[in-house]
Formats: sequence, C-alpha cells, structure tokens
Amino acid sequence: MNSYSDVEKKLWPKYREEINHSRNTVEVEGVFTMMIADLLSEVLGEKIYSEDILFHPKEECYYRFTEKLLKKENFKTAFESSDLGAIIDRFAHSANSRYVHLSKLPEKTNSKIKRH
Repeated sequence: MNSYSDVEKKLWPKYREEINHSRNTVEVEGVFTMMIADLLSEVLGEKIYSEDILFHPKEECYYRFTEKLLKKENFKTAFESSDLGAIIDRFAHSANSRYVHLSKLPEKTNSKIKRH
C-alpha cells in the first residue's frame, strides 16, 4: 500500500491557514477544491483542476469527483491502493467543520465581508 502522507504534511499548514481565514461558505468550498486538486496533481503527476472535485457539505460523504476524474486509470489505482481516501477525508472533515460554523452565522459573516 502506498502512502501520500508526505504530500499531506506538505500541504496541510497552508490549507489550515486558508480554511481558518475563509470568510464565508463559498470560500471554504473554493479552498477545499483547489487544495484537493493540488494534492491530486502532485500524487498523479499531472494537472488536476478544482472543477473535478465537488464539495457536498450536506451529504454523508463531503466530496465527490467528476466522471472525467473517476475514469482516469492512474487516479483509480492511486485511490484504491493507498491512503489517499483517508487523506482527502481529513481535508474534507476540516472544510465541513468550517462550513458548518460559517453557515450558522451568515449575518455576522456578511457584515464582516462588507467592512473589508
């Protein structure tokens, strides 16, 4: 079994900072999809776009991949034979926590945005 924990450790500090500084739920989604695209690009050795990752905070699994990405043989192999799913789950859990927090305070969040 392959491990991509070194890639996770490299990306995690920037991700945490960006998630924590997200001012609204749209920013959370953007940070998550961009970071997972970066993670997958590094793991697969080819450019993966954020449009191929879908954030679903109100579902049991917080993310999905487009059919285009799911059809890539190197993606399937990496996902099935490594800790990649667990790593993405950790990123998704963090994004979902921030999403839930921000969605409970929409008035406060919107007033902060207007002041900046």
